[in-house]
Amino acid sequence: MNLKELRDNIPCFILAGGKSRRFGNEKEDKAYLFYDLQYNKCKKIFKNVYFVAKKKKFKNYPFFVEKSKIYAPIFALEELIKKYKKIFVLSIDIPFINEKSLKKLLINKAIAKNNPLIGYYDYTMIEKLKKNKNKNLKISGINKKTIKITQKELININKKEDLQINIPYILRQRFKRNIH
Repeated sequence: MNLKELRDNIPCFILAGGKSRRFGNEKEDKAYLFYDLQYNKCKKIFKNVYFVAKKKKFKNYPFFVEKSKIYAPIFALEELIKKYKKIFVLSIDIPFINEKSLKKLLINKAIAKNNPLIGYYDYTMIEKLKKNKNKNLKISGINKKTIKITQKELININKKEDLQINIPYILRQRFKRNIH
């Protein structure tokens, strides 16, 4: 499959359902910035882009409300694969991943080597996923195909300090998108 076929046939799901325990309330205040940045980046690559969470957070974006009450991405992944068969996932709080890397992962049907919350999953992986769900709730090892992505792209905004350090870059990315 070429990129256009993949783009048209594989939806992208941005995982946004965490509790933000390490971050506190301030992450919710900055959430719209993250939603906007990730959504617009993914819309350049994927025909269908959705956020995934326990409840719909912003009315301007398409949402997939997951059924599980347990806060672990493996449950959302299982639900999404069962419904859509082939999916691409991206964590909301990894704003530095670039479009080139996302395309590379999609074309190769791979995940980021150091972060399994970024990449491709499909129905052929469901048994491994179920096994992990019953064993340790981890999603590592479900898709064995990995591609190395730079550490800078994989920075995870988990704490207030992470946001304070990186907010100028995040704002530049958003501003750059708005002037093109």
